Amino acid sequence: MSGSGDALASLEFFPWSRHFEVGIEEIDEQHKMLVKIVNRLVWHSVSDVPQSRVDQILDELLSYANYHFTSEERIWNSAFGDATIARNHHDSHQMFFAQIQTLRSSGQSKGQIMSDLFDFLARWLAFHILESDRRMAMTVKAVEQGASLDEARKQVDDQLGGSGGELISALLEVYSKLSSSTAQLMRENLTRE
Repeated sequence: MSGSGDALASLEFFPWSRHFEVGIEEIDEQHKMLVKIVNRLVWHSVSDVPQSRVDQILDELLSYANYHFTSEERIWNSAFGDATIARNHHDSHQMFFAQIQTLRSSGQSKGQIMSDLFDFLARWLAFHILESDRRMAMTVKAVEQGASLDEARKQVDDQLGGSGGELISALLEVYSKLSSSTAQLMRENLTRE
């Protein structure tokens, strides 16, 4: 690949930041791997590779997501048992798979499916990690420090509420636009080459 192709290969659709760390090493490492797979999926989908290869990477993403969700839910269930907070988190994981299946079977062109998929993945990853998983991890830590589940949830709500919630919403919007722009730039540069 030429020099511009090498520079293009270094672009990340979803750049990882330490701000995505939730403070539970196992989960943080798995989130990093999910982001790597998503970045590889985007790179391959805008590159000149057969659709079958892109489909393989998407299947890899779904398989790894299932592994990650199972690990995450084990941690949440050990801290919260069968509490509503753990069940709701499980449901959000199931919605991830349902949304991807809906996109895959939409009957739209492959290009539109992938564009919609990238938008969904960028928003879902950012929201799920920054809001949902961070909230769960902070609640686990508060429970481990002796707070009841209700007290822990209140503490976390106080910490993440207000302007923090607005910042997360703003960041989600920025990540979505950045991700879409990066994918478009990758496509345009590959077309030029």
